[in-house]
Amino acid sequence: MIEAIVDVQQSTLNTIQSLLRSLLVNGALDALLVPMSLPTGNVAPMLVTDPAALDSADPLTPVLPINAARAAANLTVTGHKEKLGLVLRPCEIRALVELVKFQQVKLDKALIVGVDCLGTYGLTEWQAASSKQQVIDDLLLGAVTGDLRPYDGLHFRAACQMCELPLPQGDHVDLTIGLVGLEPGKLYLKADEAIAQALELDASASPPRRGDAAQKLIAARTQARDAAFAGFRQRVNSIDGLLQEFATCIRCHNCMINCPICY
Repeated sequence: MIEAIVDVQQSTLNTIQSLLRSLLVNGALDALLVPMSLPTGNVAPMLVTDPAALDSADPLTPVLPINAARAAANLTVTGHKEKLGLVLRPCEIRALVELVKFQQVKLDKALIVGVDCLGTYGLTEWQAASSKQQVIDDLLLGAVTGDLRPYDGLHFRAACQMCELPLPQGDHVDLTIGLVGLEPGKLYLKADEAIAQALELDASASPPRRGDAAQKLIAARTQARDAAFAGFRQRVNSIDGLLQEFATCIRCHNCMINCPICY
């Protein structure tokens, strides 16, 4: 794997869009499954083959309407011959790996592009945010030191508050786009040789502050996880408590529908 630190051009989002566009233009990929901005201000994963359409690509908007591993499963089981890129958050990559184990995803002609996750908000809360760009800018600023806090008046989704794996990990990730621990105006890339060649990357040293910033972020998330687990154990320390925890279940099966690895 080749590591590189690149300069941000215009904005972090524009630079990521340019990198993804290069993968299509240079023939490294034939199509990309990538979050695309919608008129509502939300994003949704879409299949893109036209490089010009990537002007609307937006992996930075902090919402997750669906886990894109489900969409990746529907695409890859078709036996496609095209080279497909999957732009995913770390939780989506982990779901994808589980679906591979269940033979619901085939990665023979797929390439995983992992993006550091800075946390997500609920859809309703995000739509109500008055200054969406300011929310994103604050997250990118917090990513420099790993001190990621929700914007004033907003709350990260419960799962994001205790996620201990916010960075893409594993040899199955072909391209990592790093945001945590980078100086303002910089972007960290870690790519296999073929992708590095397509992006014309020059190898450089790893960002020196990335490890410390990631540890700070993970420590805060771990503390939140431990507190949530302790609260849960306290609530279900008896049969009555356990029954009370499940009392709101009406067997709507939404948990199965939303679970990215339930098929």
